[in-house]
Amino acid sequence: MRHARRRSFALAVLLATVAMLSISPTRAAMQDDASGTPPNATAAAASIPWSTLTPEQQSVLAPMREEWQQLPPMQQQRLRRKAERWQTMGPVQREIVERRLSRFAEMTPEQRATARQRFRAFQQLPPEEKARVRAAFRRFHALPPAERRALRERFEQSQPQHP
Repeated sequence: MRHARRRSFALAVLLATVAMLSISPTRAAMQDDASGTPPNATAAAASIPWSTLTPEQQSVLAPMREEWQQLPPMQQQRLRRKAERWQTMGPVQREIVERRLSRFAEMTPEQRATARQRFRAFQQLPPEEKARVRAAFRRFHALPPAERRALRERFEQSQPQHP
């Protein structure tokens, strides 16, 4: 029960973070619906009363209940869509999202800003370049841990040091 409550809270934090930062841990979560419409492309609407959320949505968003009515309507809509998306995810997808949430939560504010900046830059790349970056990422993660660690260290040493 305790683990389920922690997962529910982690999911709500993830959903709130994604909505507030306009980022998503998975590309699929960026989709508004099956049409692929980005979440921010929907028209502004009225506030969504908590009582109109389905029981499943209320369960996923429970940690947000107290502040729900103070959230802007667009953020409420995004959170509701994310809760719907969560319900359709399989266990593997949910685990990936939870892992990414944990990593994001452990970052410093500066690291989060850098992650957001990199995400936005990646989103601006042409499709061929995105594919190239994804392929390089897969190759990197296919390396043994020791080689990945050595590459990271070499990369960090090559970066200019900020005062």
